[in-house]
Amino acid sequence: MSGSCGLGSRYFCTASRGLEQLLREEVRRKLSASEVEQVAGKVFFTADADLKKLKSLKCAERLFLLVKKLPPIQMPRHKGKGVCLLKNCVIGESSKWLDVVAKWQTLQDFSKEQGCTSDRTETGIKRPRLQENSGTRKRPKLELDEPTTTIHNGSPTGQHDLHSVIQESCQSKAPMQAPPSPDELLNSKDRDAASCMHFRVSCRCSGRIARMFTSQELGRAIGIALGRQMGWKAELRNPMLEVYVHLSDIHCVVGIPIARLPLASRDYIKNAGLRSTVAWAMAYLGDIKAGSLVLDPMCGLGTILLEAAKEWPNAYYHGIDNTFSQLQMASANVCFAKLSNNIDLTRASVTELPLLNESIDVVICDIPFGKKFKISQDTKTVMPNILKEMVRVLQVNGTLVLLLSQELSLDIQQWQKPKSHPSDKGKLNAQQNTDTTPVGPSTHLAENVDMEHMSVTENEQSEVKREVLASLVSTGIFQVSLGVTEASIHRFKKISIT
Repeated sequence: MSGSCGLGSRYFCTASRGLEQLLREEVRRKLSASEVEQVAGKVFFTADADLKKLKSLKCAERLFLLVKKLPPIQMPRHKGKGVCLLKNCVIGESSKWLDVVAKWQTLQDFSKEQGCTSDRTETGIKRPRLQENSGTRKRPKLELDEPTTTIHNGSPTGQHDLHSVIQESCQSKAPMQAPPSPDELLNSKDRDAASCMHFRVSCRCSGRIARMFTSQELGRAIGIALGRQMGWKAELRNPMLEVYVHLSDIHCVVGIPIARLPLASRDYIKNAGLRSTVAWAMAYLGDIKAGSLVLDPMCGLGTILLEAAKEWPNAYYHGIDNTFSQLQMASANVCFAKLSNNIDLTRASVTELPLLNESIDVVICDIPFGKKFKISQDTKTVMPNILKEMVRVLQVNGTLVLLLSQELSLDIQQWQKPKSHPSDKGKLNAQQNTDTTPVGPSTHLAENVDMEHMSVTENEQSEVKREVLASLVSTGIFQVSLGVTEASIHRFKKISIT
């Protein structure tokens, strides 16, 4: 598909696995996009929108102008012929590149006019590789004076699997110059102006192509050919333009990133916790409306509350956590994002919420799990009581959204069965045995729960489960990726029990 279509331009966004459907809905709703196409990890669309609207997408990792999208390339057995074929398919005609660069330049000019800068502070976004860090959760804070600053040095989300390669040795370190206009590039008399365009190629390969070539090999070959054809110069460290190439068994995609930093990099988050795109997705599934009372009973660093308050500012948000250090960092995030009037933080236990019955419209919670927060038997034992308390404060017809580990997700689904079949137990035990995380109690969960009062018999636990299930109707389970960890978002509606 081409770089532009009709009155709008052709774009694509990358998304965490499992969030493509939500991103597709967001693109249609915010940008009035047409020709929306969803594939694994990407959403393609046509839109006539300025840079501010494009950057308003919250479920996307990165945003690109589409240069071309081709079906899978049938590779010859000869490696040299394969490289030539790939170069011809990826690069194509110069006019296509000039059209897309012209649109890219227009967006950059708009950014300058709006006083936006691509050199935003990297306040941490990318969930650390041990994404389970989301367990280091949010803890609200009400009476803290000067919040502590925490600096994260993670690389931007979505770039960890790309291989940026410099195609030619370029020792020049001249100051950055404004990219030449498309007219200058098209004018053969001003061919020297094209040499001012510094670029690099970020190439990613998967499937059969990855078995024949490395990303570095193809990135270098494509970069050299593109530089020669367009008269551009390779520059690895500080290029004016980045060219993204993804070659797979599904398609061949070539694009130009709209901004240097990913959209998932939030400039209003000081201390990064849960992955921002997943936090936004959970808030979106909560169906928050103006005037809604929204609760996160284990808020940790407050990422879910921040994402929700930024997107739906006319609702009221309350975060609860029982760990003082987490509340300090959550308070720092709230102050940094200038959302103190929207978000209230309180220290309390998740099993003893200081709230009236049926006083909350939406409950959203990321139950701690991962390498740092091992799901122990105590966690499974206390989960019915945690959910019972959430259900107690939730209004009838209210929404409950939970982010659960795969293990807890399966466990909750088993509640609906009167007896666990041996095969089911085998599956759960197999999953537990394959977990290489260190054995130990879920520290964060233990801090939020008074474990001394949680010793219950199996019959009592079953009774609590039946009570919880009687009040909740499942309205969807969404499998999502948290980097090296898989998780599930469960959404429920509370119903009236007669």
